[in-house]
Amino acid sequence: MRPQNQFVLGGVSGTNASQLTASFDTKGFGFARIMAISVGAASTGLSTTNANNILEEGDTTSSYSTITAAGAGTGFTPTSATATTSLARLIYEVDLRGRKRYLKPTFTPAATGHWMLCAELMLPADGLTSAADNGSAFISQV
Repeated sequence: MRPQNQFVLGGVSGTNASQLTASFDTKGFGFARIMAISVGAASTGLSTTNANNILEEGDTTSSYSTITAAGAGTGFTPTSATATTSLARLIYEVDLRGRKRYLKPTFTPAATGHWMLCAELMLPADGLTSAADNGSAFISQV
């Protein structure tokens, strides 16, 4: 049995990044989980400035509008709490029904560090049956 989800790496920050953004194409999927994860030993939380952590959507990659319910200060209150583990610093869980095709998260940590934005796309309309469907050159099933 092959799981019906796709994991997409949106971007990995360089040395001491202060902000990271990526665009994810969600065409054909019903649900997305977007994560901002610390890469390495950074022990910092979110920036507590509301406008710095947002989720946007667009029909193309050239024009986006903010999803108000997912924005810091509206959908959640940023905290200065930190975690010394590699736990995700921010997770958006998005029902894609009625949403635009592209999602663009912007993540701003409270301090610079190494970060990764990734998305897990789930509930595909047509199923993922090939390596290409899964964004891979090869799949090995065990």
